[in-house]
Formats: sequence, C-alpha cells, structure tokens
Amino acid sequence: MKSSSKSAYPKKVPNFVLMLAALCVAFVMWYVVSVRDRLEAQVEVNIDYYGIPPNLVITDGLISKIMVRIKGSETLLRAMSRDRLTEAIDLSKIKKGVTSVPLGGDELGPRFRAFDIVDIQPPRILITADTLMERNVPLRTVVDSPLRGGALTVENVTVSPATVVLRGPEEVISNISSLPLTILLDPRAAGTTVQQNLTLETPSLVTAQPPTVRVGYTITSGRTVITRKCNIRVAGDADHNYEVSPSTITVMVEVPEALAKSSAYLNQLEVSVVPPPMDGGESRPVKPRFRLPEGMTLLNPSGEDVIVKRIGNKNVRPAGQQ
Repeated sequence: MKSSSKSAYPKKVPNFVLMLAALCVAFVMWYVVSVRDRLEAQVEVNIDYYGIPPNLVITDGLISKIMVRIKGSETLLRAMSRDRLTEAIDLSKIKKGVTSVPLGGDELGPRFRAFDIVDIQPPRILITADTLMERNVPLRTVVDSPLRGGALTVENVTVSPATVVLRGPEEVISNISSLPLTILLDPRAAGTTVQQNLTLETPSLVTAQPPTVRVGYTITSGRTVITRKCNIRVAGDADHNYEVSPSTITVMVEVPEALAKSSAYLNQLEVSVVPPPMDGGESRPVKPRFRLPEGMTLLNPSGEDVIVKRIGNKNVRPAGQQ
C-alpha cells in the first residue's frame, strides 16, 4: 500500500498568529469602550463621611451631595447613570476651626477612573469643627399654663434626675449654666398630683444624658362646676336665612375656680349648627356642635337635636355643590 506523505491533521496555528488576533480583539474592545462615541454627562453623587476625630464635633460645612461632570464612552455612561452613586470622604485630618477639604478626582472612588473628570461642584468644602465638650448642668423648671396668669397654682415640683450631662461643641456648652425644663400644665388636672416623663430640649448639636427626666407636681388650684345658657348660632355667612328651635341651650361645664367668674373666658364657649341642604320653608333636625376654651370640660353634652328651618324660597346648598 502506498503511504500518504501529507498528514491527515491540520497544521497547528503558530502562537504569534493567535497573539496577534488577541491583540486585535483587545484593541477593538478598547476602541469601542474608550474612544468611540465618547460623551459628556453630569451625575449626582451622594456624600458620606468617615474618620471624624473623636475629640471634635462638626458644626458647619457638611453637604449631602455633589455634582460631577464626566466624559467617557456611551456604554459606560449608561451603566453609571443607572447606579445610585455614593462616595465616602475622609475627615480624619480636619482640625478645630475651618478646614478646606478638596473633592477632586483623587478623592472619588475607583468607579470614576474610567472617566475624565471635567468638573466637580463644589470643588471643595469648608468644614468647621469645634472641640467636643461635656458638662454637668442642673435643670431649671419653667412652669407654663395655657390659661391666663394665676389661673393655676402649682406646688411640690420635683425633677429626677435634677442634673444632666450635656455633650456638644465647646463654644455652645461653655455658655450653658443650666438647662430650662418647661412644664406645660393641664388645666383639667387641677386639684391632682401629676407624674410624667418629659424629653429635654437642647440647643442644636447638643445632646443630654439622660434625654428624658421624671417630673412630678401638684396643681393646688381647684375646679368648679357652673351652668351656662348659650345661644345657638348658625355656622357660615347665611345665618340670617335660618331659624333655630330652640334658640338656646343650657349646659353644665367644669372650669378652673379662678376663671369661674371671668366673662372673657366663659364667653369662649360656643354652640353652633351646620344646616344641611334644604329648600325654603323646609326644616331638618341637626345636632349642635360645642367649641370649648382651654381648660373647660363639658359635663352634660346634649344628645338631642335642634330644629333648623330654612327661611325663603331659594334652594340652599353647601359650598361646592351645584
């Protein structure tokens, strides 16, 4: 048999040919990603901070976001625009006073290295910091009442704890010798002893430890029950078009003793009705509404309806109805 001089297997492609092909593919990919269709876009970047020295507190200058104009391939820009961009800024080198912190390309993360940074706004931030200070201060009670002065009297005011630790900027803490604690009295609690937890109100950037305190007090002024005869008015601007029967109502109310004879206070009690849609000459039952001044309690709210009658021939509809 005659043997064939040619091998049945294809010749092996030389390595340099494969390397050249790989370089060509890599060049094409680089061209598509980095050169072809280069566009410019503006992206919003959220800013987080880390590394704040433990002995300092920042009082001004922090911003939540920056605007970055970048230039790069259309493919990468589209991918970037779909992400929520957040970068962390190192504040470990800030000092007491004002420190300028640059926001240049070097401070941005690795995701921006594939782009040309055209502009950053703002290009830097000015961080103001102060020494962090702690101070133990007493609480100063301030008793407040929604009623006129002298209507409620208070005794045996207690606060626990009586002092708190304030923590914040030295410039603020050093000027605080005591912290006011406002106690707003409840007029309906007259004659009783009240126990409640109150949250302390502190200046900006200042925290209190503990943040809440226990307050107790006794309202020594009493309350009394009186009877009031009130006219029933028609709510709205067309009250002259209606008749109300009965036109008055008698109620029993409980009020602070100091205001039991105050006409200015008692006259704040109002009774009204809101007429439903009705034609001229038509009558409808309506429940009266009560408006009470602060500190007054209605003891016998009337569950009975009063009769409201429309005077005249025109139809009356509430505002907004045709």
